[in-house]
Amino acid sequence: MDLRVAFPTDEHFPFQDENARSVALQIIRDFDPDVRVTLSDGLDFYSISSFDKDPTVLKAGGLQKEIDAWIAGQKEWLDASPHARVYAILGNHEDRLRKYLWKHPELSDLEVLKLENLLHFERLNIRGEVQLEVEIGDVHKLVVKHGKRIRQQSAYSARAELEKEFYAASVLTGHTHRGGTHYAQTRRGVVTALECYCLCRLDPAYDPSPNWQQGIVLSTISESGIGFEPILFTRHLGKVVAQWRGKEYRQE
Repeated sequence: MDLRVAFPTDEHFPFQDENARSVALQIIRDFDPDVRVTLSDGLDFYSISSFDKDPTVLKAGGLQKEIDAWIAGQKEWLDASPHARVYAILGNHEDRLRKYLWKHPELSDLEVLKLENLLHFERLNIRGEVQLEVEIGDVHKLVVKHGKRIRQQSAYSARAELEKEFYAASVLTGHTHRGGTHYAQTRRGVVTALECYCLCRLDPAYDPSPNWQQGIVLSTISESGIGFEPILFTRHLGKVVAQWRGKEYRQE
C-alpha cells in the first residue's frame, strides 16, 4: 500500500506568507496525505531570539500572539489533511525556546513551557513529543528533518544532509528556504535528498532579496521505491501560482 507524505516547512509565524500557504493548502487537500510533518521552523520565536529586534514587529504582538497564529494555521492544515498522522520536528527557531529557558533555568521545569504543551500538540492531533527527525518506511526509508547544513548553492545543502546519513536513506530537509534535489547511486539503489522550499515571506528585514523559493514537497513511498514531487511556487501578475499534476493552483 502506498504511503503519501507531505512536508510543508519553514512557515516562520508571524512571518508566514498567507498567499503561499493558501496554494499549499489547496495542494494538500488534493493530495490527501497519510503522513504530514509539521513545525520545522513553523514558528519564528522572534521575541525570545538573541538577535536585535525590530520594535515595530514586537509592538504588533508578542510570543502569545505568535503561538496563537501558528495554532490557527495548524487547524487549517488539519482541515486540509484529515486522514494524516501528524508528527512534529524541531527547527532551529523552535529551539530558541530551549536556549531561552537555559538562560532562565528557574523556569525550565515548568510543564506548561514544554513545547508539546505550549503548542497544544494533543489538541492538534500531533503525535508524541517533538522529534529531531521522523523516519518513515520499512524497506525504502525516508528521513524527514529540519536540517542544520546550509550551503551557498541549491541542492548542495541536501547533499550535505545525505552525506550525514551516510547515504543510508533518502532525506527531506527544511532550513535553507530553497528548493533543490540531489541524487546518489548506492549499492542498494538510488537515494535522494531534497531541500523543501519555505512558506514564509520572501522579504526579511535583514535581506531585501534573499535567494529563497516558496513551495512544498510531496512524497509517495511504495513497494518499488520512493517518488518525490517538488512543487515550486511562482508569481504571475502578483499572484502566487503553482503547477501540479496538470492543474494550476492560485492563491485564494
